[in-house]
Amino acid sequence: MERNVHLKLEKTKSELFPILLKEKWKQYLPKLGVHYFGIFSRNKEQIDQEYRDVRIQIQQMIYDGGETEREKQKIEIKQLIQAEEKKIIREKVFRSISNHYFNANKRLFIDLIFQMRKDRYTLEREKQKTEVASGTIAPKEEKVGRIWEAEFESKRIQAKSQYLLANLELKQSMFLEPDEVFQLEPGFLERIQIYPPISTVTETDENHPLRKKSRLQLELVSLEEKSLENDWKPKFLLGGYVGRNGNSGFPLQNEIYGISFGVQANLGGSSVSSNSQNGTQSEGNGIQRIPGYGPQPVGPGENSYQSGSFGLFDEMGREKKRFDVHLSHEQAYLEKSQNELILKNNSKATEIKLSEAYQKYLLYLDCTKAAISNLKKKRWERNLALISELEYMKMEEEVFLPFEMAIDHYFTYLSYALEMALYLGEDPFSNRYYHLKQEKSNHELVMILKDWSFSNPFKKNQSTEPNLMKPNPFLWEEGYEKR
Repeated sequence: MERNVHLKLEKTKSELFPILLKEKWKQYLPKLGVHYFGIFSRNKEQIDQEYRDVRIQIQQMIYDGGETEREKQKIEIKQLIQAEEKKIIREKVFRSISNHYFNANKRLFIDLIFQMRKDRYTLEREKQKTEVASGTIAPKEEKVGRIWEAEFESKRIQAKSQYLLANLELKQSMFLEPDEVFQLEPGFLERIQIYPPISTVTETDENHPLRKKSRLQLELVSLEEKSLENDWKPKFLLGGYVGRNGNSGFPLQNEIYGISFGVQANLGGSSVSSNSQNGTQSEGNGIQRIPGYGPQPVGPGENSYQSGSFGLFDEMGREKKRFDVHLSHEQAYLEKSQNELILKNNSKATEIKLSEAYQKYLLYLDCTKAAISNLKKKRWERNLALISELEYMKMEEEVFLPFEMAIDHYFTYLSYALEMALYLGEDPFSNRYYHLKQEKSNHELVMILKDWSFSNPFKKNQSTEPNLMKPNPFLWEEGYEKR
């Protein structure tokens, strides 16, 4: 899962929000800066003039109607939404890898059965050659056996191919190279214990990522509405400066200092702003910079200016903002309703499929047991030479077909059970449908395979697990992020 490109991208996105929050926190801090201003005039027929002004300026927002705090809360909610989106992607990836893992184990188990049957057919073919050579059976009987054997060999090749493809799909879901050495750990079936699906009303998890994301989106829209409702509240700014100026170069001779006060407001789409500055100069002539009016000469003593403006309906986009916020609220509410419906329908559909898979598993399991019981009777007829070895092995098809269906529905049940566990918010390793154990124990499918192998017509130790290289850990035992 750490190699998944989508999860890597979500991790990169999550690194942006602490940066944005830090930037918003800076708005509570005063803005500090150093300002330099100079005028030089050396024209013919005029007296040379020289003026420099260096000052340290500070400005602090003392009231903004709570807008900065709301902006900070919006970023925090967006961070939580992104975290839920990451969980949604993570669960999809987790479910995809697990389903491919189930399929690979299923194909491994079926391929194992074909390996076991292949050994028996190989032995039977050697016996037939010996019997044909000794004249015990006619050559035409061998040809009939070869036709049926070719059909079996075709199925065996297909089973091997399906196992290799399932292994390749598992590698792809885990972002592994196709030529990378990868083997499944044997004994998966002996570590899983399944339980019958409970036929009670099941409620999806309140903390399901889709539900939490919908609730957070509504909170975000609510903050947007509050921002629009409170944009009439004025913003008050307080500032000041201290420095020196002079008319004869450095060092500067005259001390200057002062304070400033500003107001900004929005009244129904019309803007109001007012600024005032009061300062003092110790000696000499200076320059006071008045916004909108340029530099004005001042002398020693107190100097001040006031300015104000009223823009009548200069915010033409206000109604569009109001419409956009209303549309966002409607969209968030509809998405929440739609997500609730999707969760309920999907969980109910999965519950129905889960029950179907379990019932079919039990059905084909009983068919397999009955077929094995019948095969044991045929073994008695074979021992009495009432039927041939080939006829006896053809009877194994009546065991293999329902056995393969039982295996298929067993793993289908696991797949749907995992999906239901995620809907219900339960542990994907231990829940009401199955439990992953650390130790191995007898499993019904494995016991059937062992019982079937005892009907082997030749003495040979059969292993219920293939000969594999050093196994990799179970994918299911990787760390899983809790809700």
